[in-house]
Amino acid sequence: MTHEERAKLIKRIFMPLLFLAIVAGVWFYPKPTAEVAPEKAVTTSPENGLLIVLHQLPGDPASEQMAEILNRVQMKYGKQIIVNQVDFKLHPEVSKAQGVTKPPHVVIISGKDKVFDFQGPWTKAQVEFKVEEILRGLKRVGKDWRPPVPGMKPAGG
Repeated sequence: MTHEERAKLIKRIFMPLLFLAIVAGVWFYPKPTAEVAPEKAVTTSPENGLLIVLHQLPGDPASEQMAEILNRVQMKYGKQIIVNQVDFKLHPEVSKAQGVTKPPHVVIISGKDKVFDFQGPWTKAQVEFKVEEILRGLKRVGKDWRPPVPGMKPAGG
């Protein structure tokens, strides 16, 4: 057997084995999970908007109903609202830090401050009314709510 024939034989054996190894690697590679780690969870709201955190139990009918309602509210208000869902059993430290004792519990945050929270299922109309009320207050007051005073300088400057 010559060197060329030996090289062809090795090529015929090696290439299909390489192909099978690549296919097996892709097939059995673990798929990433969609679960948001508490370190990666959003903790501040958008500017002049709200962060709504839903502490829920997956599979619980009341939690699923609230998640659906909050997703509809988020679609209605667009970029003004961010909805973050936290699993009550997987991340008890996040729930405890926000004072949640029983899911479903909704916490509404503006900036870094907790503005409002409620426990249990609410109707879509109730949630929209509360969100509209808070957003209207943010537009009216805003972050620069102090009126300008002639001759007065801001503190710390």
